[in-house]
Amino acid sequence: MKIKFCAILALVFFGVQSSIAQTVIQGTGPSGGINTGDISFGGKTGINFTTWRGSEFNGISARVGAYIGGVVEIPVMDDFYVQPELLFSLQGADLGPSNANLVYLQIPVMGKYHITDEIAVELGPQVGFLLADNWEEDLQSQDTESLELGLNIGGGYRMDENFYFQLRIGLGLSKVLEITKAYNAGVSIGAVYFL
Repeated sequence: MKIKFCAILALVFFGVQSSIAQTVIQGTGPSGGINTGDISFGGKTGINFTTWRGSEFNGISARVGAYIGGVVEIPVMDDFYVQPELLFSLQGADLGPSNANLVYLQIPVMGKYHITDEIAVELGPQVGFLLADNWEEDLQSQDTESLELGLNIGGGYRMDENFYFQLRIGLGLSKVLEITKAYNAGVSIGAVYFL
């Protein structure tokens, strides 16, 4: 059921982005409101360092994970873009003798402002859907929340019209577990290749 919901959500996401792309590229959008520059599509991948924050756990350290997905860069006005993304992310936390391994489908929607042609700052919300959790034996009784809300802040460097490198900090705003106050947190480093 969870996988079907995520698949439908992904189709809706790319359907909406496709219709926005047609509106902007064909020039049928509101006059003067949207920059009619090209919408860019790209693939994104990278590594993340994730952990849990909260006062109810001691001795937590970060785990190394990875993510992969796609992005759409939509010009709104001079130097400002909206960048929705669809990512599969492997994350979790090292809890000392045990580990939490979580797989999310994440949908960040970032506002991106280019300070210069190369340097950009990013800020935006994110919703995540838990696809799988792999608890080690002594943690199997934990109930993981299936929906996560978060906030991302970061920046990027545009090397050329194809490559864009990112550094991003993500803070979970909703609990990871039903029974305790633990929130996801992480730093990700990656690259986007725009087609």
